Amino acid sequence: MPYITTRDGAKLHYLSIGRGAPVVLLHGFAMQGAMWLPFIAPLAMRYKFILPDLRGFGGSHRVALSQPCLLTQHADDLEDLMEALNLRNVRLGGLSMGACTALQYHRLYGFDRIHSYLHMDQAPCVRNGKDWRHGLLGVQQQSRLGAWKSLMQDLEPYRGEAFKKIPKALRARLWSVLSEFFGFAFHKAGWRVFSQLAKHEFIIRNIAPTSNWPIYMDTLRSYTEDDYDWRPSLANVNIPMTVLVGMRSTMYPAQGQLQIGKLVPNARVVKFEDCGHALPFEAPLRFTSELRQFLAAA
Repeated sequence: MPYITTRDGAKLHYLSIGRGAPVVLLHGFAMQGAMWLPFIAPLAMRYKFILPDLRGFGGSHRVALSQPCLLTQHADDLEDLMEALNLRNVRLGGLSMGACTALQYHRLYGFDRIHSYLHMDQAPCVRNGKDWRHGLLGVQQQSRLGAWKSLMQDLEPYRGEAFKKIPKALRARLWSVLSEFFGFAFHKAGWRVFSQLAKHEFIIRNIAPTSNWPIYMDTLRSYTEDDYDWRPSLANVNIPMTVLVGMRSTMYPAQGQLQIGKLVPNARVVKFEDCGHALPFEAPLRFTSELRQFLAAA
């Protein structure tokens, strides 16, 4: 399996598939680069797809964070990947946490290496405030963040312990929180049933491995504490950008996502009318068509 070495000496796993112009796709929370395989298979003869496993996930699950800000870490890792593979003129795409990583990358490094950017179901600002009510989980944010903070506080004493050493009741709370979080990703009933099954430890541990279980808490903590408001920096995006919006998304309300079309000059906004947050899975044929169109654009 291919790996790159980051600036802090970590080994990050990635997949490299196809040949042609480079495309980097960034996965969402608790996913991995392989999530893109069904969608890129028809396109692999024309493009070279680089599918990294972000730090803490997939083949990079055991790699711990070396700095406090999750998305800055991911952005630095992305730059290290680009540098290691000598990538230029890249078509970049990101879903959810992957889109957050792309926006943080732009804030820190700019888009000089990037040809065009595909942004998938992610608000331009995560935290709600006086001027913004369309962040993570919308109007439910305050109550949900309170539950997350309580869980993180109770788990903190076990950070250095193996997952099996955590009391069973506390493990159950963690799985319940993650299951609920996954549920916000889906609108269609079949997928929502799947998220409910994730409450059971023997099921969810096949989705979310526990060798580096603190990564899940670190992700939630970053979303609750760090400054993830990219509205000012989005105004500086000067490359072609396509924005895919799940109009039934409860993870990030569509009203906020649609504002990206006003923030970014010449952004193309595509509405997925009967889809939630995880639109590649809820509308796979439509998504593959939009991906093909994005990649083919000059």
